[in-house]
Amino acid sequence: MRALSVEEPKFQVDYEPEEEEVVEEEVLGPWHPKAIEMIETIWGKGFNMPGGPQHVLTLAKPFALDNQMNLLDISSGMGGGTIAVSSQFGCYATLLENVPELAEISQRNIDMSEVRSKIKLQEFDPAKIALKANSFDCILTREFLFRTEDKTRMLRTIKRAMRMYGQLSLTDFMLASDKEPSPSLKKWIETDPFPIHLWSVERYENEIEALGLDVRVSEDISKEYHVYMTRAFQSFIDRYQEGKIKASKNQLPILMGEVERWARLAALLEAGEVKLHRYFALKPVKA
Repeated sequence: MRALSVEEPKFQVDYEPEEEEVVEEEVLGPWHPKAIEMIETIWGKGFNMPGGPQHVLTLAKPFALDNQMNLLDISSGMGGGTIAVSSQFGCYATLLENVPELAEISQRNIDMSEVRSKIKLQEFDPAKIALKANSFDCILTREFLFRTEDKTRMLRTIKRAMRMYGQLSLTDFMLASDKEPSPSLKKWIETDPFPIHLWSVERYENEIEALGLDVRVSEDISKEYHVYMTRAFQSFIDRYQEGKIKASKNQLPILMGEVERWARLAALLEAGEVKLHRYFALKPVKA
């Protein structure tokens, strides 16, 4: 499979409605159960972004979590990531979600999981977030802060909520530089259904340094994430062509829109204009 490109889509799905489909179907909203079903068809049960359990467990592994530790996950999505971490390591988790519809989906997935008694879901407003000081052993935020305008306040709140020697695992999309954005970057920002507020890598580095955390890892993981995306796309295409995915006429636009949206980001990651960066840091005694 060659690199994804906004200008040159790498797949084509032909849809031929079955003869019995004579009744005009309703237009699905983004949170309709049939729309969510299609999103999970691409990314996996409980996920609305690339990587699935492999990505989140890789990010959480350095925490060395156990059943006595408390995790804060500021990247709910549809709950799959937090469920995977709690299931794997036996930890307790608090899950924050700022989109009410996603919070409802996450809660439903949590309630159906075997670790439902260990996960607490809370809705929150990123602009007004307030967390109890020194309350979490580990904090995980995956590809979320780029949608938050006041990241400085969020980062300070996160640091305050970390216990002494607490750990932070953070990934976020960042601009490679402060130069004028390309038409492809502008299109991604303008067409994405959620707000996008990108910092440059340099700005992020300065803000993280100002927090006074002990940064142990600072690395570009764009290539790994791009692999997650292309594998998911290819798996989706293969399953569709093999007849393993059945999409009704009104579900097909959801599928195509989801793939096209992430294909734009995949192209930006490959071009190097946008990066996915990872930080792993500890809260020192005097921080």
